[in-house]
Amino acid sequence: MSDRLRFGVGFEGAHARRQIEYARMAEDLGFASCWVPEDYFFRGAFTIASALACATSRIAIGLGVVNPFTRHPALIAMEFAALTEIAPGRTSLGIGAGVSAWMEQMRLGSSTPGIALREATELIRRILRGERVSFDGKVFHTDQVKLSFSPPSAEVPIYMGVLGPRNLTMAGGIADGVLLSAMTSPAYARFAAEHIRQGAGEMNRAAQPELAAFLLASVSEDEREAREAIKPLLAGLISLMASQPQMPLFAVAGIDPDEIRRFGEVYAAGELPVRLVTDRIIDSFAIAGGPERCREGLARIIEAGVTHPIFFEIPGVPMEETIRSVHKYLAPHFL
Repeated sequence: MSDRLRFGVGFEGAHARRQIEYARMAEDLGFASCWVPEDYFFRGAFTIASALACATSRIAIGLGVVNPFTRHPALIAMEFAALTEIAPGRTSLGIGAGVSAWMEQMRLGSSTPGIALREATELIRRILRGERVSFDGKVFHTDQVKLSFSPPSAEVPIYMGVLGPRNLTMAGGIADGVLLSAMTSPAYARFAAEHIRQGAGEMNRAAQPELAAFLLASVSEDEREAREAIKPLLAGLISLMASQPQMPLFAVAGIDPDEIRRFGEVYAAGELPVRLVTDRIIDSFAIAGGPERCREGLARIIEAGVTHPIFFEIPGVPMEETIRSVHKYLAPHFL
C-alpha cells in the first residue's frame, strides 16, 4: 500500500466529554487523525476541537468541515489560529458550503458556493500568514483585516469539502486536501480523484491534494448485525439529500433518481425509510458486514484513490466499538 495512506476517525453525536475519550483512544491505537465536523445543530466544532487538542499530544486534529457563511472567513482564520497555538503542527482546516437543508433553515448560503469557497480559502490563508488583508470579492469583503497576535509559524493545510465536478476540479488546483462526503462509493471516489487530478494539472502542481473521505463502517464478526446497524443512518442521510436525486454522489454510483426520491417521500410521510435500504445501497455507500467483506470494501475505496479514510461514527454503535473494530480488523491489512 502507499506510504501516504493514513487512517482517521470522526464523530459528533456523543457528549463532549465522551468525544475526548474517543480521541485519546484513537491516539493510543495509532490513528493518524481525528476530525470534528460542524453540522447544524450539533456541538460547535471549534469548542470540541480545542478540547480534543488539549487532551491529546500526537494525533492530528481536523475541522471537517466549517462553512464561511455562518462563520466569516476572517472569523474562521481567527479561531483556527488559536486552535493551532494549542496543537502546533497537527491541525487541518476543512471548509465547505454546508448541508443545504440545514443552511436553508438559517436562510444562509450562496448561489455561487464555488466562488465563495475559493475566496474564503484565499482570505484564510492570507490572514493566517500574518498579512493585513483588504479584499473585495464577489462574495466576501474585508478592509485592513489582520490578526492581533502572531499567526501559526507554518502553513496550515486547508481541505475542501466539495461534491460536484467543477468544485472538485477547483479544489484540485488550490486545496491541500479534499474531504469527500459520507456515503462516498468507490465509483464516486474514482470520479472525484479524476477531477482533482485535472485541477492539479491545470495549475501545474507538482503534487495533487490528499484525498480524504468520511466512511461509514460497521464491522463485526456478526455480519447480519453489522449490516442492520448501518441501515438507519443511510436511510436518514439519503432522505436528507433526496431533493437532489441526481447529485453526483448518487448518479456516479448508478442509483436511480426515482429510488432516491422515494426515500424523501417516505420520510416526509413521517417514516424513517429503513425498509428502502437495500443490499446494493449498503454496498455502494458503506463498508458494512464481516471483517473480510469490509476489507474488500475498503480496498475498493483505496484503489479508487482515497489515501486518508476517516471512519465516522454510526448512531447506535458505540464509537469505541467502531475504533476498536477498525483497528483490529482493517488497519493491520492496510497500514
